[in-house]
Amino acid sequence: METTTFEIETENRVGITHDVIGCFLCSNINIMRMEVKPHYIYIKIKSLEQRLHSRLISSIGEISGVRRIDVIPFLPSEGREDQMNTILGTVSEGMILLDQALRVQAVNRAARGMLPIPWDQLKGRPLADLWGRHIADCSQCLESGIEVLNKAVTIQRKTGETAQMVASYYPIRSETANRNQGIVIVIRDMKQISDLIQSVKSTGMVQFADIVHRSEEMARCIALAKRVARCDATIFLYGESGTGKELFARAIHYESLHAAGPFVPVNCAAIPEALLESELFGYEAGAFTGAAKGGKKGLFEMAQGGTLFLDEVAELPLHLQAKLLHAVEERAVRRVGGDKRIPIDLRIIAATNRDLSAMVAQGRFRGDLYYRLHVIPIQLPPLRERKSDIPLLASHFAGKFRRLAGRPPLSLSSQAMHMLLTHDWPGNVRELRNVIERSVYLCLEEEKELKKVHIENKATSKGTTNAVGLKERMEAYEREIVAEALKRCQSVRQAARDLGISHTALLRKVRKYGQS
Repeated sequence: METTTFEIETENRVGITHDVIGCFLCSNINIMRMEVKPHYIYIKIKSLEQRLHSRLISSIGEISGVRRIDVIPFLPSEGREDQMNTILGTVSEGMILLDQALRVQAVNRAARGMLPIPWDQLKGRPLADLWGRHIADCSQCLESGIEVLNKAVTIQRKTGETAQMVASYYPIRSETANRNQGIVIVIRDMKQISDLIQSVKSTGMVQFADIVHRSEEMARCIALAKRVARCDATIFLYGESGTGKELFARAIHYESLHAAGPFVPVNCAAIPEALLESELFGYEAGAFTGAAKGGKKGLFEMAQGGTLFLDEVAELPLHLQAKLLHAVEERAVRRVGGDKRIPIDLRIIAATNRDLSAMVAQGRFRGDLYYRLHVIPIQLPPLRERKSDIPLLASHFAGKFRRLAGRPPLSLSSQAMHMLLTHDWPGNVRELRNVIERSVYLCLEEEKELKKVHIENKATSKGTTNAVGLKERMEAYEREIVAEALKRCQSVRQAARDLGISHTALLRKVRKYGQS
């Protein structure tokens, strides 16, 4: 059926809309759709023959206050609908619109391809018919008015197969009625998520397959981590500095149900104590002098739907340990200077290089927080206890850095390998990486083999026969002093006070000597 749409520009006169409608009624013309806004009336009708069309235009033009009459392609709302339909039709995520009763009102093209029920059978049906036990997340979103992100959903197909998806729920809020009017569900299938993860892997995503190892000790750690990655239990990683705790945390995140969300690493020792609370939990506007005008999200909120990695958690002051315990138990945070409870949905992985149980016994770490975090402990072995991994790691790093240096393949001589295998590696894999990087860049360009590796030897620190300069001797001595202070003191902050330097100055020295 052909239609005609009129745009009628008018003065702002009481009753003018009634007069315009009267012209259509007098000519027995049915109005299909109509829209009114200040100074404009839009009317859609079935197309008329030319004589009737001209007569109608003439009669409307005689109405007092009518300025102009044009024929336009479609009503303003139809233009917006076409734009919205184009947008919804081109996005790759599936979208489902629900009303207040959680009945399906609309789905986009991507969602129709993912769902097992045809659209003509789905419209108007309760979501519970499709979602089953997963409807609780949807109800929670509608009642609380707070978005619920990245929840696993399993849908049963007619063939008996199941479809694995991840769903996020967003409330539709009416500002005028001050209530939630429905929900938009955004769904992604697992293949989409896998493709997305692969596309951003270069920005820091890690799989267990990326962890270079040969030893049984590391194989056992990886097997345990894989087994618990897909559950939501808190994982606690133990290990000396440089054993790869963050690498493990990233691999666990990649394998988890939170893989589509962000991975947010936090070094609790690297953030000044005065800023820790506001960095972790965020703050409201005006919470303190210098606070951002609109407030700021904390790292917990930034990790919503993903994983928060709390490295060096033993360095948290006791008063923040209490707030962390509350956040973990209540699954909610409160910003500094605010009283609003903000629900959090994330995975927590904690790590330390200290003996946390001893710290609990000494009263330096809260026992209740220890038992709340210490659900699944994984102890990463130091490099000196898995020396069978050294040749593999050394070759891996040599290949990486020779490519960065733009030089041909570079093998390790038996002499270089002997030096690597007999070193005790106090800095673990981080130190090994540092040694290989230094050795590759110092190797002559014509060399095809690393004949020696440049390892910093502690024996040269105090009166040795080796010919080293004053700078090297002073750095070796400083390294010993820093290592002893870290071993003697209860935290990095206490070690800094003991040495009479600032916290940040000590952190720079710790990173410099591979002791962080």
